[in-house]
Amino acid sequence: MNVKNKRILALLLDLAIIGFISSLVTSMIKFEWELGTYSLFNHRISFGLSLSVLFYLVYFILCDIFWNSMTIGKEVLKIKVVLQDGAPLELKSRIYRTLLKTISILFWPISGLVFLVNGYTLEDDFSKTKTVEKSYRLPQ
Repeated sequence: MNVKNKRILALLLDLAIIGFISSLVTSMIKFEWELGTYSLFNHRISFGLSLSVLFYLVYFILCDIFWNSMTIGKEVLKIKVVLQDGAPLELKSRIYRTLLKTISILFWPISGLVFLVNGYTLEDDFSKTKTVEKSYRLPQ
């Protein structure tokens, strides 16, 4: 399986984990922050922030900053994020990439299309990173 497909499966696995945890918590705690409303064909449509969105953001921010951009999905599928030259990410690069990822989430249809067409995300392009297969070396 190529890295692009592994990235998609890793994201789906991460989203399933986040969805499961957030559904458990939101069944006990209701939190919604309405940011605005508009009318469409005599229906009131509101948009805002929910606890599920916060779980999503916190999960990826924590993974990017504290676990070297590793998520459970990436660990299971044995992929990792490195700089384009193959070097490990430093904290500054991880924070920059996380900020870009948070922005790209707002424009997910565009960033998803860029990924499907080019095989990399907008945060990969701007932060000069790539996702590669993890290699394991046996101790000698």
